[in-house]
Amino acid sequence: MMVNKLATNIGPVFNRSVDILKGMKMPEESYNVIRNQYYAAIILAKLERVKANQREHVIGVCEEDIYLPDEAYVLAHADSVLGTAVVSLNKIRQEFYGLPEDDTKVYDRLYKLAVDQVSFLCDVAACRNPKCVHYYSQTMMDIDNKGSKLCDICKRQLINRKK
Repeated sequence: MMVNKLATNIGPVFNRSVDILKGMKMPEESYNVIRNQYYAAIILAKLERVKANQREHVIGVCEEDIYLPDEAYVLAHADSVLGTAVVSLNKIRQEFYGLPEDDTKVYDRLYKLAVDQVSFLCDVAACRNPKCVHYYSQTMMDIDNKGSKLCDICKRQLINRKK
C-alpha cells in the first residue's frame, strides 16, 4: 500500500511514470551474516538487471537493514551509473525507536528518501537548502524537518538535465 502510494506520488515530481517492482527477493549474496545486514551495492547491481533499458531508473524499497562497508547502516543508497537506488524501511519505522507505529510518518520519510535518491540518479547536485527534499540528511530529525519538494535550484537542475 505504501509502495503503491509512493509510485503514484513520485512520478509527477520527475515528470515520468514510476513502476515499483514487488516481491523481489533480496540477493542471498548481499547478506552479511556477521553484520546481520544486506550490502546495498549488491542490491543495486541486482536491481540493474531488471531494467528494461539504460535510461530507466529502478528503485527498490525493502524492509531489511542495509549497509555500506564504511557505515554502520544506511537508510538509502543510489548508484547513478547503474541507475538504481534502494530505500530501507528498517530504521525509518517508528517501532525501531521503541515508539508507536505511525504509517504517516514512515511514508513521509520513505517519500523524502525516494525523491532524494531519484534526484541523485537524475544527476541533481546535493542541495545545501535544509528545506529542500534533496538536502543531505544525516539524522532522522533532518529527514523529518526537511520539506517534501525540490527547491527552485534543484528543479532547474532537473529540467536542464532532461534537455
